[in-house]
Amino acid sequence: MSSKLCLLAFCLMLKAYTGQATAQELRCQVTVNSNQMAQVDRSIFDGMEVGIREFMNNTQWTNDRYEDFERIECQIFINVVKQEASSGGQVIPNRYSGTITVIAQRRIFNSNFDAPLLNHQDNDFTFTYAPNQQFLYSENAAQANLTSILAYYAYLIIGLDMDSFAPKGGEEPLLKAQAVVNNGQNLPETGWRASEGNNNRYWIINDYLNQAFSPLRDLIYEYHRKGFDYMVGDMKKGRLGALQALEKLDQVWDQRPNAFLLQVFYNAKRNEIINLLKNTPAPEKAGIIPILKKTDPAQASKYDAVAR
Repeated sequence: MSSKLCLLAFCLMLKAYTGQATAQELRCQVTVNSNQMAQVDRSIFDGMEVGIREFMNNTQWTNDRYEDFERIECQIFINVVKQEASSGGQVIPNRYSGTITVIAQRRIFNSNFDAPLLNHQDNDFTFTYAPNQQFLYSENAAQANLTSILAYYAYLIIGLDMDSFAPKGGEEPLLKAQAVVNNGQNLPETGWRASEGNNNRYWIINDYLNQAFSPLRDLIYEYHRKGFDYMVGDMKKGRLGALQALEKLDQVWDQRPNAFLLQVFYNAKRNEIINLLKNTPAPEKAGIIPILKKTDPAQASKYDAVAR
């Protein structure tokens, strides 16, 4: 039984372990858009879409065993923009570039509502894909760039989800995501190295595992478990729990102002936080508004709009 289910069983459900066969961790919807590829047989990308979906959903990513209802809902949107060419201008067969957007949700306990965990567009997305290509993955060695990117985000999604159910509960899959990055140092494609910028796959997982960002991981747990999971039974208690958790953003900012990981957090959670504030009495949210404006300065006007 997964650590997520164990926690819920102990705290809320006292659900007995059945020992029955269980499903993989992810329930991932995949969409590959190749509309900009006028000169390429688009059926190639139909096969790619099916292959990625099967890879994400049929791979056993951890040693935990998930019931079907526990599987993490997520989506991958791939936009193939162009076929790569050599420095001499010749088209490279089966070589493409574009963007990949990864979205994941976490079910709120005892409800039909989902909380967003991740909503990230990765622009460092160059890959090789041949018709009917198989997706093969090993934890011990670098894979093709496409396979490595998919494995990285699978582990990141699972780690974020586990962190939301137990304090730093996602350590193992997050370390596996970091291992994918370490193996990716030898890949020719970008997105894996610290020297290539401060907003790539390297920095997301490096910072998330950095002690300086420990308050953000604590926030993820408290915001969901002590906040949103309580709201169905006690709206005020849950709302206050979520708001108190958000105060930890101030600690993160003091450690690493303008960190890219804060942008990743807000890209997933900003709209949810704003909707929460819309339904919160002014005295309850007065303390958190300045923190949100400080740590998400480009969107300060949105917090001002819901301050009253």
